Amino acid sequence: MNSEFQLETPNTVVLQTSDMWSKIFLAALGLSIAIVAFFSYYSWSWLQSIGDPKAAVAGFEYHSGLAWPILWISSIILLALANAVLWITGRGWAMWLTFLYFAAFVVLRFFWLTNLDLSYRKLNGLADTTYSLGPFIGAVMIIVVGAIVFFDQFLVLRMHRKMYPSQPEAAGPSDEQ
Repeated sequence: MNSEFQLETPNTVVLQTSDMWSKIFLAALGLSIAIVAFFSYYSWSWLQSIGDPKAAVAGFEYHSGLAWPILWISSIILLALANAVLWITGRGWAMWLTFLYFAAFVVLRFFWLTNLDLSYRKLNGLADTTYSLGPFIGAVMIIVVGAIVFFDQFLVLRMHRKMYPSQPEAAGPSDEQ
C-alpha cells in the first residue's frame, strides 16, 4: 500500500483549511505585534532623550501617533481573520486573542506611556495639568471593544448555525400510542 496516497475526505479538507486560516491569523498577529511594539518602544525612547525636551515631546507624539492608527487597523484586520477562523473551526480563540492584543497595547499606551509623557512634561515645565484622562479612556475603550468582540462572536456563530443547520436527531419511537 502506497503511504503517500491519501484519500481526501471532507473532514481532511476542512482540517487543512482551518489550519491554513489559523496560520494566516497567527502570522498576521505576530507581524502586528512587532510593528505596534516597535512604534511604542520608539515613542518611549524619545522620552528617554537627553536633548531638547520640546523635540523629545514632538518625537514622542509623532511615533505614538503612528502606533495608534496601526493598532486600530491591525485590530480590524485581525478581527476579520478571526471571524474566518471562527466560521471554519467553530472556536473563538482567535477573536479573544485579537481582543487581548488590542487591550494589551491600549494598556501600554494609556496606562504607561501617557503617564510617562505627562511626567516628562511636568519635569521639564511643558505641562499645565497634573492628571490625565488616559487611563479612564483606555479602560472604556477596552470594555467597548470587549463587548464588540463578544457580540461579533455571537453573530458569527448564529449566522453559521442558520446557514448550516445541524442534522436533526433521528426520530425515536413515538411515545404517543
